[in-house]
Amino acid sequence: MGSGSNIRNILFALLISIPILISLAATMYFVILNSPTSASGTQTAVEIAIRNGDTIATVAENLKNKGLINNQQYLVLRYRIQHRLGITKQFFAGRYLINLGTRPSEIIRIITTRGSNLVYTTLTIPPGLTSSRIAKRIQDSGLAEYSDVEQAIIDMAAEYPIRVNPGGLQGYLFPDTYKIETPIEESQENSKETAELVVKMMADRFFKILDEIDSSWVQLTPTQLHEKVILASIVEREYRVEEEASLIAAVFNNRIFAGMSLQSCATVVYTIEETDAGAPFRNDYLKFNRRIFEQYLEIPSPYNTYYDQGLPPGPISAPSRIALNAAFFPANSDVLYFVVKNARAGTHTFTRNYDEHLDARSVYLTQYVVKD
Repeated sequence: MGSGSNIRNILFALLISIPILISLAATMYFVILNSPTSASGTQTAVEIAIRNGDTIATVAENLKNKGLINNQQYLVLRYRIQHRLGITKQFFAGRYLINLGTRPSEIIRIITTRGSNLVYTTLTIPPGLTSSRIAKRIQDSGLAEYSDVEQAIIDMAAEYPIRVNPGGLQGYLFPDTYKIETPIEESQENSKETAELVVKMMADRFFKILDEIDSSWVQLTPTQLHEKVILASIVEREYRVEEEASLIAAVFNNRIFAGMSLQSCATVVYTIEETDAGAPFRNDYLKFNRRIFEQYLEIPSPYNTYYDQGLPPGPISAPSRIALNAAFFPANSDVLYFVVKNARAGTHTFTRNYDEHLDARSVYLTQYVVKD
């Protein structure tokens, strides 16, 4: 009896201890293998790309090759267990910047939550740019090809409550600094997708700013909105001092109501730089340091407001909040003219009639007359 009882006790002890030992071993396995790699050299972080269609095994192999983990089988096993238990979501495609010395468990958290470790490109679009210059900036940032951006600006206009515009969303893309997720890799498909993403981001921002400036814009017809945005785009290229923006808007508004030509030099510049009609004059214009000569005022283009009466057919630039605010709320003034007063300060003299305008122009020009 004694020996049989002892065997039963031993078996019972084994039945209890073996699961405990297995649990301890598994725990030790997870603890030990969850240790970070040892950072060496001056590099502190590594960028990895996870592509659409990658498996967790592919991701783990990439992490191992980059020196971010010691054991790729461990990361695969840990991810699969956590995913099956509902602790961890599916990992996301993207570019990630991961610090050397990060534990595998933290790496799993990073690639499944799309947090601050994603790699972003900062894109700054200053006010006053045309679509072509915006497209070039986006291309120079490495986000998308020039042609894809220009195409997106045209094609995506139909998604917004605007009048048909020869420039698509030109004028409706808000100038700002944008933080955009860096594409995983360069390809035609990624370029087109990113171009559309950036254009949508800028257009959405435009309408958000418009809501803040005057939420009643939604009551305007597409044509009325278009006219205000065109005006804002001209003001953007004309003003230098913020306090004068609303006065410049008033000048152009008053000239429209009086049946006068706008005679904006900014539209002449746009005609030369951006239209087919201005192309023959472009080389001389650049050769003489962008000076505007009398002959340029006669370029036959609907964008040239010296040649053609009324507003151009579309915006000539990306207006800022200041210019948009000026177009929606022009100064309460009957001024019809403005001329440079101080070129360095960017200030102007505003006048109500042509004689006063000529006097102000003479005062400005006499600054450059050499006296005996």
